[in-house]
Amino acid sequence: MPRLRARIAPPLPRRSRSIAVSRPLLRACAVLALAAVAQGCGAPARTNTQDDAAAVVDSLYRDHFAHEQSWDATYQRQHARFAPDLAALLDADTRAAAANADEIVGLDFDPLTYAQDTMTGFDVGASTPEGSDAIVPVTVRQDSAHTTLRVRLTRSDAGWRVSNLHYPEGDLVSILRQLAADRRRNP
Repeated sequence: MPRLRARIAPPLPRRSRSIAVSRPLLRACAVLALAAVAQGCGAPARTNTQDDAAAVVDSLYRDHFAHEQSWDATYQRQHARFAPDLAALLDADTRAAAANADEIVGLDFDPLTYAQDTMTGFDVGASTPEGSDAIVPVTVRQDSAHTTLRVRLTRSDAGWRVSNLHYPEGDLVSILRQLAADRRRNP
């Protein structure tokens, strides 16, 4: 019986798959790769929490101005945007005013504009950190006159919450506390 010999085919020659790539393109790819690594290798992107604070204030003022600057209605719609301590003071002031419908009791101005008149516009500035809080400047305008307020926001598990408004003369929390003290003295 004849022996069968296995015939092994010689390897096929490799084809070179070269792609002409320019050096600038290689550099650009390398820079992009390094930028991806510097971003944290797939870690979630960090958001600028100060920008988030300014966005909260901008949204609040847009809503207020879109609804004819009716403070009571804005506060009802936007109640969740206020820190619990400030909300408690505002709620107490609202209850006192409702209990004395024939008199002016409590706030007699719009806390978001620091005015009794209707404003014609507003501008929200960039926020700045102040300790663990954020301060967002807001300029409210009535034609050519303007006033700059500073909105203080405090970070909570639910996000940024308005904790005070600073006016050219005083601040909302101090005013509300003084009104409450006056009501206790003169029931």
